[in-house]
Amino acid sequence: MDLSAIIRKAIEIGDQHGFITFDQIDELVPSSADRPEPEIIEALFEALSARGIDVREA
Repeated sequence: MDLSAIIRKAIEIGDQHGFITFDQIDELVPSSADRPEPEIIEALFEALSARGIDVREA
């Protein structure tokens, strides 16, 4: 899944519930050696913040 698809899916989840959890983000973001790419995480959090979507613990 590319970055734009990850962001779209995260925003979709956030819009449905008013927030997204860290666990949901972990499921969306590909990881290499169990560590997500920092650029993807940063872009994702910026996009969520711009939409006013909170990120919460599960």
